[in-house]
Amino acid sequence: MKLQKIIFLLLALVLVKIDYTQAQSSEVKAITVSEFEELAKNKGAVRIIDVRTPDEMAEGHIPNAKNVDYKNNNFKSKIAKLDKNRTYILYCKTGVRSENAADLMKAAGFTHIYALNGGIEAWQEAGKPIEK
Repeated sequence: MKLQKIIFLLLALVLVKIDYTQAQSSEVKAITVSEFEELAKNKGAVRIIDVRTPDEMAEGHIPNAKNVDYKNNNFKSKIAKLDKNRTYILYCKTGVRSENAADLMKAAGFTHIYALNGGIEAWQEAGKPIEK
């Protein structure tokens, strides 16, 4: 009877570990400005999404970014139209909205999602260009 309990506990621990590992692999990867630049070099496969409001984006945005406003009620329907097999890099002002937006995209079945750590503020602090 003791051996059965030990085997059961070991099996339970293995299953918990597997579940934890799968949960970790589905997390969104926060990337640095330099990692962002490296990924963005592949313009054919990578899409840059600014999840700020249109007014914020008009004040200045990262080159080649498209706006999909996370705060807008139509955010989920807009991302539903995107190709789930592409790679997306999301950013906002400081990184909070882009992480939340990326989590929604992961839940919707997107597999290659990155969020710029520190948002456009980190981009500008690194001296990188913005467009208006």
